[in-house]
Amino acid sequence: MKFVKNYNNNAALVVDDENVEWMIVGKGIGFGKKPGDLVDASKITQKFKSVNNDEIDTLKEYDEDIINVTTDIVQDVEAFLKVKFNDYQYLILADHINFAYKRAKEHIEFTDRAVSWEVKKLFPKEYQASVRAIEIIREDLGVMFPKGELVFLTYHFVNLENEKETLQDTIQVSKMIADIINIIQISYHTTLDDESFNYSRLVSHLRYFLIRKLKSNNTSTEQLDPSLLKLMIMKYPDENATVQKISTFLRNTKGWALSQNDQVYLILHVWRVTHRNN
Repeated sequence: MKFVKNYNNNAALVVDDENVEWMIVGKGIGFGKKPGDLVDASKITQKFKSVNNDEIDTLKEYDEDIINVTTDIVQDVEAFLKVKFNDYQYLILADHINFAYKRAKEHIEFTDRAVSWEVKKLFPKEYQASVRAIEIIREDLGVMFPKGELVFLTYHFVNLENEKETLQDTIQVSKMIADIINIIQISYHTTLDDESFNYSRLVSHLRYFLIRKLKSNNTSTEQLDPSLLKLMIMKYPDENATVQKISTFLRNTKGWALSQNDQVYLILHVWRVTHRNN
């Protein structure tokens, strides 16, 4: 790629070997460059085709510091969570940081301690990535974001696992998972071990199950033998009773019905998560 012009030290317009123009982002990518200079590909964090004018116009609106800190966070999160940001996810994160930075300077904070606690328990790795991101922001921008931003950043990082999942989907699903876990805890008069392997398996199962429901994708795997559900109900009556409460909750709040497959898997997950020694 050859350099055409820079928007700032961290964003530049370049052209590839097929004469296609791209806007590229990377720390110091445009510093000291002149038209026709070759670009160091190893410095490129994100790139956007110049035909995507909306994306380019959005990036050009941000201060250089915002692009710089977003790039630093993306590189850290990708290494820490072993994920990859696509162009849209990069832009959404930059947009969030830009507005959060303005709020932080004006001492405006949106904090819900209950939600913060739930998110930390549901997505511990992504929450830890958010803690790291807040520290990067402090180092790069000299501003300490309020703790409430940990929740929003966690949602962004959870969302990286599924490109078809929107941030709004992630927030909605996270709230529903927390509600379902509360149903289980109330049913068993206990507090689940959120550090256990079975708890993590339950959260993962619920997340993908709820996203499938949210996207109205009812195409499931091969149907299980109907007699298996009857056997599970007989063997695990308490777990089935809890699953029926979950079923009622989903029907009342979303109008969703649980299939026989859904019920079988949920019964197994409820049994596992409530039997810590198994």
